Amino acid sequence: MLVGLSIDGPERVHDHYRRDRGGHPTFSRVMRAVEHLRSRNVAFNAMACVHAGNQHQPLEVYRFLRDHVSRFIQFIPVVERHGTAHGRLVSPNVPIEEAPVDGFSVSPAGFGRFLCAIFDEWARRDVGRVFVQQFDVALEAWVGAPSSLCSHAETCGRAMALEHNGDLYACDHYVFPGYRLGNIHETPLWELAGLEQQRRFGLAKRDSLPSACRNCLVLFACRGGCPKDRIPVSGAAEPPRHWLCEGYRMFFTHIDDAMTFMAKELTRGRPPANVMAWLREQDRKLAAAPGAKKR
Repeated sequence: MLVGLSIDGPERVHDHYRRDRGGHPTFSRVMRAVEHLRSRNVAFNAMACVHAGNQHQPLEVYRFLRDHVSRFIQFIPVVERHGTAHGRLVSPNVPIEEAPVDGFSVSPAGFGRFLCAIFDEWARRDVGRVFVQQFDVALEAWVGAPSSLCSHAETCGRAMALEHNGDLYACDHYVFPGYRLGNIHETPLWELAGLEQQRRFGLAKRDSLPSACRNCLVLFACRGGCPKDRIPVSGAAEPPRHWLCEGYRMFFTHIDDAMTFMAKELTRGRPPANVMAWLREQDRKLAAAPGAKKR
């Protein structure tokens, strides 16, 4: 098993939202867990939520995780709907798809800038020694491979959620009555996973894309994001776009040159880490160009 350790950055950043039931900070306990895992040689990933409390400190978060926690990092955007508690709607009369986004969620532009800033540092010094899930998944898209991350795959439905009592749901973001597939104590898991209901759920991710997504230049990498975060616009005739659309478009556009270089290196049997020297050379040429601003 691969362990995921939830940590949102250094102490001040982590404790902004990561508090226990009594309201006490949890950073020291998480760092004790880091040391415990290391002492037992347990492989683990750092899983950092990106939210309103840390979206403006990308390099502080990245450098702390890289230098003090793990070189395998996942950044998870927090997009939560108003009126939910413990994954369930406070008001059952409001469908989750129609509930507004909470203020502690990451902003679209904030998430884009967060990823861009980290990518710029990673691509110049850390390729091949630090592994960021979003960057690995992006490279898959640039070489034409299917995405290993469901939110950026063309279709979904293969990441079901199994509850403690045996109930199986379409996805861990959709643990609601309408998405219950059955119970593995009554029906074998493979039969539930193969239900037509689940097949339609997975295809809906692709088939419900609005025309703005279908015509977008970064569709090949984005694929419309996770359907749970597609937010309806009041009065709009088109299907909803992803809450983080602006951020994803910003990020995938920003990394295009570097990813194109890395993909070519990979297909030619050379290490993608060559991008570090290539980018530094591009930076040098840009700095030496007439009219370049001197720092």
